Amino acid sequence: MKNVVAVMIAFAAAVMPAGEGQWYVGDERCPPPKDDGSYSAPYKALDHQYDYPVFAGADKPGWSCSYQREDGVIVQYGDSRTPQEQWLAIWKPESQ
Repeated sequence: MKNVVAVMIAFAAAVMPAGEGQWYVGDERCPPPKDDGSYSAPYKALDHQYDYPVFAGADKPGWSCSYQREDGVIVQYGDSRTPQEQWLAIWKPESQ
């Protein structure tokens, strides 16, 4: 159970919204990618309830990296889903 909580905390910290001009964060074992157009910009779907992402790159996957530390904690950076997939996972309209 402790590992699950630790993973959730690490994941939440990794996907916090990036400020203007910031790219992904990582560490020495998960160096973030260069902003070369291979990945979508970091995206937080919770901040965009009514705004389905249609910006350039919204259909590109996000960057992610994870590993298990020596103490057993799993470290996760980023989210490999596209911004569109992230948005649909939270705000998908209910079918009638």
